[in-house]
Amino acid sequence: MDNAYMNAIWARRMMLLAALAGFFASTYLLITYVSGEPITCGTSHGCDIVRASKWATSFGMPRPVQGVAFYAVIMLLIVIRTAMPSYKTRWLYRASMVLVTIGLLESAFLTFVQAVEIKAFCTWCLVSAVAATVLFLAAWWDEPIALDEARSFRELKLQLIAFVIALFAGGTALLFLTIPSTDGEPPILRPRETSQEEIDLATSLLYPEGLTYEGPGDAPLTIVEFVDFQCPACRAAHPELAKIRESYRGRVRFAMRHFPLPTHTNAKGAAIAAACANAQGMFYAYADEIIQGDLDRDTLVRVAAELRLDLDAFVPCLESEEARNTVLRDVKDGFDLGVRETPTIFLNTTMVQGLPSAEQLSELIDGMLAGGDVSGRGGGSGE
Repeated sequence: MDNAYMNAIWARRMMLLAALAGFFASTYLLITYVSGEPITCGTSHGCDIVRASKWATSFGMPRPVQGVAFYAVIMLLIVIRTAMPSYKTRWLYRASMVLVTIGLLESAFLTFVQAVEIKAFCTWCLVSAVAATVLFLAAWWDEPIALDEARSFRELKLQLIAFVIALFAGGTALLFLTIPSTDGEPPILRPRETSQEEIDLATSLLYPEGLTYEGPGDAPLTIVEFVDFQCPACRAAHPELAKIRESYRGRVRFAMRHFPLPTHTNAKGAAIAAACANAQGMFYAYADEIIQGDLDRDTLVRVAAELRLDLDAFVPCLESEEARNTVLRDVKDGFDLGVRETPTIFLNTTMVQGLPSAEQLSELIDGMLAGGDVSGRGGGSGE
C-alpha cells in the first residue's frame, strides 16, 4: 500500500476527530448561548465576556451556530469521500480544502480579537481554534484519492464507531456541563459574608471611574443594580426599586450597571443607548423610559428625542466603540463580582441573594444604616 493511500486514511481519521471536538465545543456554546446559563470556562469568566461582546455574532448569526454547521459539513464530507468513487472524490477534496481554510482564518481572527480587543479568552473558542488548525493541517496531508471497496467499508465502520463513542461521551459531558448549579447561597434575601480583601476587590469593581450616580456623594450607602433592560424580572423589579429611590432620596446613593443577557436580542443595543444618554447627563431619565417599552432602534432614538437629547450626538454614539466598551466593562465587572442573573443588587459591596420587594429591601437598608454597616460604599460624587 503506497504512502499516498495511507496518508489519505490517516488524514481523514485526524480530520474526523478534530471535527468531532470542534462540533462538541460549538454545540456546548450554542446551548449556553440559547439558555443564557454561565459558561464553564476554567478559572476565568472569559467565555461569558466573549459571549457578551459584539463579536459573539457574525452577519447577524451567533458564532456557535456557524461552528456547529461548519463541523457538521466537514464530518459529512469526510464520510461521503470515504465511500465515493474517485471522480467525485476530487471535487469533494477541493471543497474540503476551501472550507478548512475558511475555518482556520475565522478561528485565527476570533483568537486575535479575544487577545487584542476583548482582552479575555473563551476556552471553548480556543478548543475550536485548535480543531480548525488540525483540520487544516490534516487536509493538506490528505490526498484526493478514493479508497478501494474493502478499505472503504472498514473506514466507514470505524467512523460509525467514532460517532457512537463521541455521541455517548459528548452527550454525557454536555449533560453535566449544562445542568444548572445548585451550589452556593440559596435564593433568599440575605447578605453574603465577605472578607476585607473581598470587600476591597468588590469596591474597585463596583465603583469604576466615571460611573454615574443618583444621590449625594457622601451618602453612607450605595445601591448598585446590574440590569438588563429586556429582562422581564428587571422590568417587574423596576417599580419596586423606584419606590426605594424615592423613599431614600437624599440619604442613599444609586447606580446602575449594564448586564445584557445574550438571550435577549435587544438588550445590548438598549444598554449602549443608555450609555449614550449618560454621555448627555440623562442616564436615569432615559433608563426609566426604555425599561418598560420596546427596545428596537427606532424606539431608542424616539425616546432620546422625547427627552430632548442631542440626536446629532446620540445617533452616532449608538455605533461608537466607547459606548460598547462601557457596556462590556460592566459585564466583565459583573462576572468578576459573581453576577449571573438580572437584576442583581448590591448594598455597598454586599450582594443581595434573590429578588427582594421594596419592603424587604427597605428592611435591609434600614438595618445596614442603623448598624453602621457601610463599608465599601465606593467613591465618586452623586448628581
